[in-house]
Amino acid sequence: MLAIPMLLGLAAAGWRSSAAWLVAPAAALVFLAHHALVPWLQRVREGKVLPPGYAARRLLWGSVYLATATALFAAAVVMAGTPARPVVLALASVSAALAAIYVAASILGEGRFLVAEMLGMAGMALTAPMMAAAGGYRVSPELFGGAAMALGYFFSSLAYVRAYGRPAASGACVASHVAIAAALVVASGAGLLSRWWWVPFALVFARTALGLWRPPSNLRALGMREIPVALAFTALACVL
Repeated sequence: MLAIPMLLGLAAAGWRSSAAWLVAPAAALVFLAHHALVPWLQRVREGKVLPPGYAARRLLWGSVYLATATALFAAAVVMAGTPARPVVLALASVSAALAAIYVAASILGEGRFLVAEMLGMAGMALTAPMMAAAGGYRVSPELFGGAAMALGYFFSSLAYVRAYGRPAASGACVASHVAIAAALVVASGAGLLSRWWWVPFALVFARTALGLWRPPSNLRALGMREIPVALAFTALACVL
């Protein structure tokens, strides 16, 4: 999922921007740091007995990931050039704040809380305009097009997965997709999206319709079915 806004950001940046390419591994390393540190902090909060060396390993790798991510992002900011730096830093600040809310919720055992998940996804989606800005993309509504596309996909997947195995939630899933489509229409009217934004989302909505009509046999099958949808969506969104 993290790769979607990265690829959209690189497409907007033109694929050749060194600064944009540096933002990608920085974001990935922050994601790895989350998975290294949050389980440890969850166990500490719950008062669980930790295996020998568990805390030290988690803290070591989490620190290494964060330090490397900081160095890569700092290099990206320097390479981005003076006009782009304030935009990149502003987007990174908002993304970090949203990620921090999700991290706090996860540590408190509320990572599956809908609002927390949506805020975390919004922070992840901002990677796209961050990379585009680092690559020299001008400040305009189109700068946030990648974030809008990624967020639409994220929210669709969230509604779809939450409806899996819960027939009573099908109506809420359908309503969520109507709301997502309406939001994308508004975003298109505001100049964020290209005129062909609906093409990749046609696949996404078809996936949801098929999944509600004939649900996968298990979560593994659901995940395997999602892979080609995600790849096709990203490829079409980058081209269009």
